[in-house]
Amino acid sequence: MSVSDPYLLRVRDASITVVDACPEDNTPSDVYEIAVFGISVLIRRRAQWGPTADVPYVHIEDQNDGPGLLLVEVNNTGEHEHPRPLPHGATA
Repeated sequence: MSVSDPYLLRVRDASITVVDACPEDNTPSDVYEIAVFGISVLIRRRAQWGPTADVPYVHIEDQNDGPGLLLVEVNNTGEHEHPRPLPHGATA
């Protein structure tokens, strides 16, 4: 499997995509993307983050249009609000 040939699995309304690791691109692990409800969650390991090696990395992107709110909780520390950004050039 290569970047141009990811593995795709569909489960109900969700899709899970897996792309092979690419050490040349500083991606030492496979990359997993879970997409559902207009939210994309990318999970992988980073080779280096400061002095720490092989660090888990999570990227969350709200791909919905219009006003809205994304609630995120990490390690049971409570929910944090992330308002959906306005489209480029729009004003509130």
